Amino acid sequence: MKRTHATIRRLGACVWLALAGWAGAAAPQRDWPQVPVPGDARAFWVAEYIEQNTVPMQIRGLESKAPMKEVSRYYEKWLAERPGYGVTTLGAVRILGARFGDYQVTVQLRDTPEGTIGRLVSAAVYEPVGDVQERSARIGRGFPRPAGSQVVSDTLSWDQGQRNRTIVVTNGVSVETNALYLREQLLRLGWTLVQDRTIEGGQRSALVFRRTNEEMAVTIVKRDQAYVVTASQTSPE
Repeated sequence: MKRTHATIRRLGACVWLALAGWAGAAAPQRDWPQVPVPGDARAFWVAEYIEQNTVPMQIRGLESKAPMKEVSRYYEKWLAERPGYGVTTLGAVRILGARFGDYQVTVQLRDTPEGTIGRLVSAAVYEPVGDVQERSARIGRGFPRPAGSQVVSDTLSWDQGQRNRTIVVTNGVSVETNALYLREQLLRLGWTLVQDRTIEGGQRSALVFRRTNEEMAVTIVKRDQAYVVTASQTSPE
């Protein structure tokens, strides 16, 4: 049960807070679990397909005028008999989850003055994906970064004929040094620098690169004692 709660909390944190490849084609087609919606609620697409740190996910938003306790009871009844069922909280968010074959289904709910908002998430976390080292190596692959950098997240999504990849990296290197490193490395990879701005007294840098039909926007900012690099690349399918 502790492992189940840890999985539910980790997926909840990734999805609620993240909603934020160098190669690849159209989004893969998958047999996703069908997550129901209460009769008075409205569901809408947040992402029909994304990969968060190599984990495929499908996400819908949820809005209801009913109080969170009522919406929660609806999903508790639906999930209760499934393997790995668990309920936990993350700040103001109530998170329910259970296993559906290769997928972990997670329902995230939050009270609002108008009723309830939420996320309905299916994540392919149980299917065979190779060993842990191989999967870890895929996260951040292809994006140059100074030695000692840590990849916080690597998100791949598809939207209207294009694919989008966003990578967030942290390190202890200055804004100026991060920017210099990326300029040098990306130019070697065939990118052209089209914008280079340093603002906020050198505490933030904004770079834009282009390569054929691709574009990459990079921001570098000092945050507390660390430096955060966020790179968003858009490529045609």
